[in-house]
Amino acid sequence: MTFELNARKLLGMFAPLWLLLGASLAVNPDAWRDDPWSFTWIAMMPLAATGVLWLFGRRRWRLELTPNAMIHHTLGRTEVFEWRRMGPIGVHAMPVLDLVTPSTLHFVYAGEGVEGMVGKVLGRRLLTVFGDGGARRLVRHIEDYRRLHAPAQTPTI
Repeated sequence: MTFELNARKLLGMFAPLWLLLGASLAVNPDAWRDDPWSFTWIAMMPLAATGVLWLFGRRRWRLELTPNAMIHHTLGRTEVFEWRRMGPIGVHAMPVLDLVTPSTLHFVYAGEGVEGMVGKVLGRRLLTVFGDGGARRLVRHIEDYRRLHAPAQTPTI
């Protein structure tokens, strides 16, 4: 089962930039009126970045579920989270920006090496920019898949 990148959710990651841009425009409109190209450039960057990522990266940046692991494919690397090393998955909002940015999947992961020790103490977070539904629906799909395909694997956390 694969959950591909959702452009609408990816665009939501840039909401704080537009909020700051709007506040800047409200506080100092003369500076923006004198240089409208800067305002346009800054406001359009998130749209352009989302468009490029969605067109060229949506098949690469995805979340894949297999019987043994949850695989997080990013543009630069692939992370494999084995079910037996994962704790339960929860939905957490981004600190401070929970009203405007996508939430994250949060889970404890006892992997290898230093990264595994940190994952066991602090946990791991993945942005919920995948799939068509909300974050809680994504967690339900993941947990249902996990129960169905990996029932014999008990977490070793």
